Amino acid sequence: MATTKNIQSVERAFSILELFQQTGCSEHSVKEISNALELNKSTTFGLINTLTNLGYLQQNPENQKYALGLKLLSFSNTVKVQNIIIRSVHAYLEQINLKYGETAHCAIEQNDGVIYVDKVEATGSIFISTQIGTHNDLHCTGVGKCILAYMDPAMQERIFSRSLKTMTYNTITNSEQLREEILKVRARGYAEDNEEIAIGLSCVAIPVFSAPGVVACAISVSGMTSRIRMACDNGLVNELKRTGAAISKKVFGYVPELPEAEALS
Repeated sequence: MATTKNIQSVERAFSILELFQQTGCSEHSVKEISNALELNKSTTFGLINTLTNLGYLQQNPENQKYALGLKLLSFSNTVKVQNIIIRSVHAYLEQINLKYGETAHCAIEQNDGVIYVDKVEATGSIFISTQIGTHNDLHCTGVGKCILAYMDPAMQERIFSRSLKTMTYNTITNSEQLREEILKVRARGYAEDNEEIAIGLSCVAIPVFSAPGVVACAISVSGMTSRIRMACDNGLVNELKRTGAAISKKVFGYVPELPEAEALS
């Protein structure tokens, strides 16, 4: 495998952040950082200034020294929450996969889209091309619609006002139609992907709540449209809702109400 050379400025920036961890010291001056990393003072100051402007370092105005910024804590919390979700959800995805034989996903919101954080493959020959870490759109995925339905209204409007990408002739690309679809999701407690990403493939998804009206993640079952319809006839939607409620209780200590699912249209 071909290798590429590391970018020196990125290495140096991370070495500054790592210095705080290695030394166990909460604050360092520019001179201390420069000496510890054997960098000239101007280079060190430029890197520190950039990291400070981005929120990864913060300066103490009393002694002019620098400490790790709060933005790093947000990364820590995100990783922690994602890891807790993955560890807790995976067994449930396996149970659903075992019962219905279809691909089960777990996804979270990221940068106005969804990212798949866990997946259990179908036992049959149908392969769903999503991979863990794959980013997808909100408007054309079941998990995305679940998340979009409970977003802050201002964030929803940002999505509605965009040009919505067409994936198939079933993709909802009209903002008013998407608004109506999102209202249905909230009323029914589940979302569908009706061959909106790939013709012949459908999905049913439910939101997992961490608090009333707050979606932490969404789980879904995907497969051939005929098989998903059959699974829904055999209770898949209500099973997903019960699973979502169990995850909410286990991970977040919250027990959501469980309205019975309507028949799929």
